[in-house]
Amino acid sequence: MIGPDVALAQTLAEALTAYAQAHDAHAQKANALIEEIESAHAQHETLGRAADSAGRGALAASRLDDPAALEKAEGEATAQIGARDRAEEELNELWSEYERHFGAWEEAYDAAVRALVPSESVPVTLEARDFLDALLSADTPEDVLLLWLSRPELQDEVIDAYPEIVGAMDGIPALVRVAANRLNAPDWIAEAEADLAVEGISDERAAFLRSEIAYLKQALSDDAPVQLYLYDRDSSRIVEMIGTPSPETEKVITYVPGTFTSLGDFYRGGAQQIAGYLADQVPGTVAFVYKDGPFPGENTDVGGIDMFRIGEANDEDRALAAGRQLARFEAGMRADPLLGAAEQDALGHSWGLSNVTSSEVAGADYDKVISLSGAGMPEAWKPGQDTTYTDLSYNDILQSGQGLGIVWDGNNPREHPAFEHGEYYEGPHDDELAESAAEAEAVAASGYPAVYFPVDDIGVLMDNHNLIATNTTANDKALNAMLNLVAGE
Repeated sequence: MIGPDVALAQTLAEALTAYAQAHDAHAQKANALIEEIESAHAQHETLGRAADSAGRGALAASRLDDPAALEKAEGEATAQIGARDRAEEELNELWSEYERHFGAWEEAYDAAVRALVPSESVPVTLEARDFLDALLSADTPEDVLLLWLSRPELQDEVIDAYPEIVGAMDGIPALVRVAANRLNAPDWIAEAEADLAVEGISDERAAFLRSEIAYLKQALSDDAPVQLYLYDRDSSRIVEMIGTPSPETEKVITYVPGTFTSLGDFYRGGAQQIAGYLADQVPGTVAFVYKDGPFPGENTDVGGIDMFRIGEANDEDRALAAGRQLARFEAGMRADPLLGAAEQDALGHSWGLSNVTSSEVAGADYDKVISLSGAGMPEAWKPGQDTTYTDLSYNDILQSGQGLGIVWDGNNPREHPAFEHGEYYEGPHDDELAESAAEAEAVAASGYPAVYFPVDDIGVLMDNHNLIATNTTANDKALNAMLNLVAGE
């Protein structure tokens, strides 16, 4: 029998060894890349200025009656622009490599810290620690699953001792992760209650914490309505599972909500409306409502809106990074034998569609992608060969912006031939928009600019944009379309 002090020492040694290995493999490389990135950035800036100068030179030459000088200036501009673009590609590649190494290093650090703090009330055998170490060292979600299934006699012990690790590990079956996070929920509630007791917090923060506590209390029992596949409030990470994976599971939905979505929207039940409706209406369906990290326009402190961050919804690099994370989620979730063979459908509302299509750039593939007034797709996106794409929208605030070409540089679902769509659905107050359209025609007829956007319309257009993501009666036609698409009718 190994004594507790020896066991603790061994746990410390194993955790630190794993972290040291990750440090050698990733941290040093990440740090070394910083200097290369700085140099590449400086080179890109220099070439950018040279390209701008050459472009101005070509423009000036075009105003002269000297074809030879113009040809020379245009050739120089083309060469400088090409050099700048190549430098940008090299810089992006360096950033991607840095993010990969830094992410792996950070994950190893978090895993090591968690491994050092098992529940004090749960004794842990050496076999269980070795099993956990093997799981943490596995290369892919499929490898994690094979290891997990190979030691059924150790599974309960590892879940009880290390629920915070099991509940967040890609490759662990979904029902096991939910069970582990059920054990984690009391600690999360205690943390929220401690934060709520801090003097001087704002009323908004206090309301957010009370909502969190009420929500997490719904995840405490086996028959609880809330099933958490992933949860980390401080990092604004949450994936809620709706439905029960089984051999009869035929369809899996990944639903990504839109701009401004916060944890507060999950606590209040708003983010889950579409996924919950489809999982309830289509037999054999399991849905995941996905939010892995802060969303554009989100105030993470109080679970509300931060308008100063709205520009992130139009940031392609940010969407591509989020897409890589979503692709990792898909790989981990689909390793589950109860889920991987099912039809895989993705629905994205607003910016959520940008997250979904960016995950396709990162290697994820879906049977169906359904845009709910989706924002746009990254430039590198190409439609999947065997994927069907559909856009469902009202005449809303985002569609108005897309009509002006200011959203995702015009690369929007309604304008892309891969996305099938019908007419806009009619919102409950579209008659007000019709009145404004008549006013716009009058303005155009008077000789003034035709772009006319009455302030009074903004509320209706915003309501329409939000309506598509609800299960209310006013959204029945769109809900029926979603139902038919997912059910294959």
